[in-house]
Amino acid sequence: MKEAIKHFEQFYEEIFVELSDFGELKELSVVDNLSDHLIGNVYAKFNDEESASKAYNALEGKYYHSNMVEEEYCPIINVKDCKCRKFEDGLCNRGPYCNFIHLKEVSKSLLRSLRDEMYETHPEYKKNRNNNNNNFTRKKPRRHENTSSESSLDRYDNFTRKRIIQRWNDDFKSEKNIQDKRKKIEKERYEEKKEYERKKYAEDFKREDYKRNKREKEKDEYRDKERDRDKDKRSEKDNEEIKRKEEDKKEEKNIDSDDEETISRGEVE
Repeated sequence: MKEAIKHFEQFYEEIFVELSDFGELKELSVVDNLSDHLIGNVYAKFNDEESASKAYNALEGKYYHSNMVEEEYCPIINVKDCKCRKFEDGLCNRGPYCNFIHLKEVSKSLLRSLRDEMYETHPEYKKNRNNNNNNFTRKKPRRHENTSSESSLDRYDNFTRKRIIQRWNDDFKSEKNIQDKRKKIEKERYEEKKEYERKKYAEDFKREDYKRNKREKEKDEYRDKERDRDKDKRSEKDNEEIKRKEEDKKEEKNIDSDDEETISRGEVE
């Protein structure tokens, strides 16, 4: 995280210093979105249109880290009006693919040092700004004055203000209920998905266990058959040996009986 912050601050400083050479730079905003129409966007607001046109003409056809810079005039007057309010509160559900701008935060010390460096290298910016301010006087808005229709409640009576505040509260509660319901539905879907995966895993495990037991059973049956076959062969060999021994005994008995007969005949003679 520290290396990423350091890398971003170096990038911000390079862009700020480069653009401040064309005129007084009032704001420099870097977008953190990943959607196709916002990824890689950098918004620069100059003090006057001449500085913006100088920067536009100077950056045309230039490269930054082997990527061509694509510059264009932006109709956005204030980038803060396009920011995602839910992102600032940590409630944006769309994440980096939100259609509203998610700005990357820059430390105040870095901004202060970059502005001081800009005014030191270009002291004419302050003189031009002072001259422009002396040419016309801008009427300061009141403390609670606002251009929106319902945000300034001073123009309404007490009853109307209560109704407006009540409607704001109702809208906030309805939006919160919708978010809670959405979170609940997402949680239920997640639990259903986990349950389905668990059941599927259990079924797969049972299937594999059944196949493994079947293979082991077949192996055992094959071993038993081989054992029985060997046993039958041994028994046949044993029977053959027993028969052969019996035949040998019979032949020996026959030979002995023939010898006895010859001996008895000799005695008689």
